[in-house]
Formats: sequence, C-alpha cells, structure tokens
Amino acid sequence: MKKIPVIGLIAILWIVFGSAPVLFSCPPMPTLDYFGAHPLSQLLGMDVLVTLLAGVTMLALKADSGGDRAKVVRYFGFALLAGLLTDIHYDMVDRFYVHWQINQFNDIFTHTCLPPDQYRFLSQGTLWWMTLITGDFQFSYMIFRFFFTFLLCQAIFRLARSYLPPVHAVLVVFIYGGFYTLSTRYYFGNLLDPMSHLVMLTALYYCRQRQFWTFFWLFILGVFIKETMLLLAPCYYLMNLENARLRERQNVQRMLLLGAVGLLVFFACRLPFHFNFDFKTLNRTPGSMIYANLGIGHPQINSPVSIYMRYAHPFLFLFMWLPVLIWGRRRLPASLFWTGIYLALALYVVNTLFGWNYESRNFVPGLVVLLIGTMIVLTGWAAEKPAPTSL
Repeated sequence: MKKIPVIGLIAILWIVFGSAPVLFSCPPMPTLDYFGAHPLSQLLGMDVLVTLLAGVTMLALKADSGGDRAKVVRYFGFALLAGLLTDIHYDMVDRFYVHWQINQFNDIFTHTCLPPDQYRFLSQGTLWWMTLITGDFQFSYMIFRFFFTFLLCQAIFRLARSYLPPVHAVLVVFIYGGFYTLSTRYYFGNLLDPMSHLVMLTALYYCRQRQFWTFFWLFILGVFIKETMLLLAPCYYLMNLENARLRERQNVQRMLLLGAVGLLVFFACRLPFHFNFDFKTLNRTPGSMIYANLGIGHPQINSPVSIYMRYAHPFLFLFMWLPVLIWGRRRLPASLFWTGIYLALALYVVNTLFGWNYESRNFVPGLVVLLIGTMIVLTGWAAEKPAPTSL
C-alpha cells in the first residue's frame, strides 16, 4: 500500500475520535454541569470552538487553488449561503424537533437508539467533542450544521469546477441552495446529512482526479457516517471511463478492495449493536418499502405524507434532469454521463427499498452530479451559433 495521503490521515483520526465517545459510552453532555456553574468558562469554550473551526477554514483557504481575491469572495459568499441555509433549517425543522434531536443524541451514547440511527454514530461523536468544549448542545449543534454545510458548498464547487468554469460552478452551488428547503421538508433534523454529502462529493472529486488512495480513505470514512457511501464503490471506475479499462487487473483489484472493505466497515458499525440481518435492524421497517413508496398493493407501513410527494421528489431531484443528459450526451464526458445515470438509478432504487422517497435529502449527491451535467449541456447548446438560413 502506498503512503497514506493527508486526507487519509484526517479520515482515520476522524473515525477514531468520532467513534470513541460512542463506543466507550461517554456521557452525552460531559461538561454541562461544570459550565452551568461556570458560565464565563462556557463563553471561553464557545470562543475556542469558533476559533478552531475558523482556523480549519483558513487552512483550507490557504490550500485551495485559484486567485486570492476570488477565493476570499467565494468563501465569504458560501459562508453567507451556509448561514442562510442553517437559519432556514432552524426555522423549518430545529425549533419544532429539538427535543427529538436531543433524545436521539442521548440514546446513541447509551446504545438504546433504534436502528439505523444507532449505527450512524460518527456525526454524534463529532458533535460530542464540540459539546465537550462548549457545554451547550444547542450552540454546538448550530455551529456543527453551519460548518459542515459550508464545507459541503465548497465540495460541490470543487467537483463542479472539475468540469465547469468558475461562474457556472458557483451557480451549481446556489441551485443546490434553492433545492435545500425541499430536501429538508420531511424529516426531524438528523445530524449526518451535511457531513455524509460532504464526504461523498469530495470522494467523487478525487475519483475524477484518479487519486485512488485518497478516495479509498474517504470511502471508509463515508461508510462510517452512513451506509449509502457503499453506492460510490463503482464510481471510481465510472468517473474514469475515458482512461480506465474494466478488465485491467489493477481496476478489478481496486473494485474488489472497495467492496470488501466497505462491507467490513458496514458490519463493524452494526454487529456491536445487536444487528440481526433483517429489515427491522437494517432500517427499522418490517420489510421492503417499495409498495409503500409506489402506493400499490397492501404496504406494511404507511405515512401521512401524500403519495404525490413520493413521486414528485424523485422526479424533481433526479429524473427531470435525465432527458437533458441523454439529449446532450455527446457534449458530456462519458464518465460524467454514466456516473449521473448510475447515481440517479442507484439512489432511487435503494431509497425506494429502504426509505421514503419524499426524503429527498438522500438524493442530493446525485442531484449535484446531474446539475453539473445539465449545466454543461445547456451552456454548450446556448453557445452554439445558429445555422444560417437561406433566403
């Protein structure tokens, strides 16, 4: 194995420190009593947390490529967008479901949370360290959501910039922002979404750069966060169709390695918490959700959300972009075209089997890839000179 890249080391440390509080059953609110008696220390802890995250942002800014002025403007703009989206999330979700969020947080540390949330503990472990510093769950939660939403905007831009000029890549980020309200319409505020989407889209970027070992460590980190990351295993091949050959020995070995390690991590996150290899411990459902999502037959589980929404959300996030990609496929790199098709179908099928299709936040990684492809097709079409007409 080659030398572990810097992002690989970050992923390993993140897994270790994020998992430790949950695996060792640490108290969910370790410093709450202390800071309650020492409010000035709590203010100092909040300042320390904000300073640490600002330092991480400055390091990312320094390592980012591009003109200095353009970077500063972009980071400032994405920070404003992340702040707006965090405020929207608070107004739509958090102020109604904060008690559910706190209960889920506590239950994960006492190992009493229902599946699948008990298995997706890395986001809670990360928030635990923030709460350790501040002693304030609500403050740490808001900083957590803002910071990872900000990093997600940067990841979307970076992936889009692999295919698009800067202005169009920024537009992809803001279109994602336009879909944000709809994507968070039907849930209680689960922590892991911005973190999971960040890692998935960053991994796709390194797929495009053909940096396998960086992608490998991000893949492992992503499976720790949420099992949906397993769907990205074929993307290392798909994102390099122009240069890769499926029958090449190295590519076959890498695909097998990703599949084996991904399944190993999948079970490692579940077996310690009474996983029984059935739907109930897989996703808290008595069976497949396909009949409930399609509104046919006699589903074993029902939802108060309209059946219309179970069709509207997949259409808006995934399927309405596919005709544009198919129509303009000759303008697209083969890698982007087939990755977009694959992610749209894979995310839809998995969500139809194991979740509700109106929970469109699960479609965000596919949406971003489809938006990039759509932008290439439409800008190329708009730039074409019309054929001269004869009199």
